[in-house]
Amino acid sequence: MPFARAAAVGWMPVASAPMPAPPREKQRGRDGLIVLNVSGTKFQTWRDTLERYPDTLLGSSERDFFFHEERNEFFFDRDPDIFRHILNFYRTGKLHYPRQECISLFRNVGSTSGFWF
Repeated sequence: MPFARAAAVGWMPVASAPMPAPPREKQRGRDGLIVLNVSGTKFQTWRDTLERYPDTLLGSSERDFFFHEERNEFFFDRDPDIFRHILNFYRTGKLHYPRQECISLFRNVGSTSGFWF
């Protein structure tokens, strides 16, 4: 009974001790969280994740055109299955083409005529 022995010597579970507050610069306010509604599928990400690419639709103030004030979210009438890969690009800097998707769906993604970029 290792737990009984630990209790006998005054062992205290880590969870009972209060956790220290995170450093102030690491805390993100609720206003930094963005909800992206892509044809009914909701994605959440941090504003600074999108703003890493300021010359893109999502990274610039152009996204404000798609803001739905009553719902407090951005709405895009696009394919959510494809968008999850676009959002991962904003997070990682790498665009991965899934095997099950037609590559032509991504053809204009990186060009100047692409919707997201």
